[in-house]
Amino acid sequence: MKRVREGGFTANESKEPAKDLSVRDMLKITRDINEGVVSLREEVENKETVYDQSMEEEKFRNFFNDMNVSIKLIDLEVYDNLVFWGGTIDGVIQFIYKVTPDESTSGVEFNYLEDFSPDNPENEEITGRIESYFDNFYKYWRDNVMTADSATNDEK
Repeated sequence: MKRVREGGFTANESKEPAKDLSVRDMLKITRDINEGVVSLREEVENKETVYDQSMEEEKFRNFFNDMNVSIKLIDLEVYDNLVFWGGTIDGVIQFIYKVTPDESTSGVEFNYLEDFSPDNPENEEITGRIESYFDNFYKYWRDNVMTADSATNDEK
């Protein structure tokens, strides 16, 4: 590249850094990078309303009302192109629901914890119900968040 720009090149030419970086200089660079990452995170806003979490929790718990299970749910996260939610049932089955505009990246993911027994028929029923509830969850959020955002973007 240098030959093209300046028309000359010497093989033994090397550039020395302006100075060796001190620990203080490296910390300053690290802080600048971290502040940039934080500002990027602040730009992405969770659009969940105060009713979304309680509504989803109630619907999900009603799906399991005839079973004696312990359910711990995480906070619902609603963004322009992603809805993310999940929890743990009986301390052995963790699940995550993801809804995206692309159907191939949407779905439910399971993580089986230490005490999980795949032979237990109750665990099979729980995972089946979690998968079954995802159909309702996906349809609601796809229809109410993903299509609303794309319609808003189409108007612009």
